[in-house]
Amino acid sequence: MAAASIRDVVFPLHTLDPAAGDDSDLQVLRDVVGDARVVCLGESVHFASEFYRLRDRVLRFLVRELGFSAFVLESGLPEGLLVDDWVRGGLGDLAEIARRGITYAFGRCEEMHAQLRWMRDWNAAGRHTVGFYGMDVPGWCANPGPGVAACLARLDPMPGDRELLAAADLGEPTGAPSPDARGATGAPAGLARGIGELAARASAVGDDLALQCARGAQRVVEFLAHGLYPAPGRNLRNEVMAENLRWILDREDRIVVGAHNVHLQRAVSFDGTAPIGSLLTPVLGDDLVVIGTTRGAGPVPDLDLGADPSRRFSAPDGASAPPPHSLDAVLDAAELPHHLVDLRRIPPETIAAATAMCAQNVLVDLDPRQAFDAIVHVRQITPAHGAADRPANPTER
Repeated sequence: MAAASIRDVVFPLHTLDPAAGDDSDLQVLRDVVGDARVVCLGESVHFASEFYRLRDRVLRFLVRELGFSAFVLESGLPEGLLVDDWVRGGLGDLAEIARRGITYAFGRCEEMHAQLRWMRDWNAAGRHTVGFYGMDVPGWCANPGPGVAACLARLDPMPGDRELLAAADLGEPTGAPSPDARGATGAPAGLARGIGELAARASAVGDDLALQCARGAQRVVEFLAHGLYPAPGRNLRNEVMAENLRWILDREDRIVVGAHNVHLQRAVSFDGTAPIGSLLTPVLGDDLVVIGTTRGAGPVPDLDLGADPSRRFSAPDGASAPPPHSLDAVLDAAELPHHLVDLRRIPPETIAAATAMCAQNVLVDLDPRQAFDAIVHVRQITPAHGAADRPANPTER
């Protein structure tokens, strides 16, 4: 396909720098977003600096210009309460807050720190507030402890609480478990019953936040027993994230959601299950906009939790170009550093050659127009910049 035909339908983005003063290139988002309450912005790979910065820049624009009031991340909901308190002015060292309050190590990079600092500064300036939420299960989907702890912290103490908390704490994960939970620490006998009783206590006193935390812990126990796919067509994490998003929408008017493309898309996922976009479209309709991302060159970063921060998000040498029939390759033909394309408003033949998208290191078959409303393409990706887990300035608050 000729590059000119692609260039005719895309909107070039001047920069990915969140601090850029000129937002004229982002004005296209007014038409893409419209009056939607939920804007999902995906990433085709985790731990890429460019996708972090893109998300930060889009968030700032939507908060400033369209009144969005919360950012929601593919991260544990109970842990995220710590981050929300910090961006609203609470005490604490950012490095520690991001490490403890954002799961899957998504918070352990300079790019995420920059976004959180901006959110805190925005709130301190006395404008409409912007909050932070996690939407995922607690404990990297391996430890129900954070969900139990967050729930107990909101309830009046009762005999047996300490024992329940000790039983639920399965230790700090060293990585996300495999989909079948193989190798993960199993839940002790009776833990499911204990967390169920805890959820009932939270429900009885009408504390919906405590209840959501307990429910997340229940889902981790379910995962440890049955894996990510407890029944055909079901993805436990996607179900939890969709449920938590509905709960968040009862508290916030308009939200920006950040997660991997495969979690957010509307089309059936590569594993044959329903992603968040598919689960929420019947409920939200036009109130949901799903923007995916694609990439050109650059290696897919890996996570090494034991490495020095500068090498935490390592990348293999070399990088292969996306296959010709991928949406990544079709959009890369525009030969622009980064651009946006509104899939709802382009002639279908413009991307007819695209029958798949890159996701991490694999190729996922899908119809892009069924999966996403718009796409942001980034021509070159690089690993995120690992952040020290303690601030260089110990007085940072």
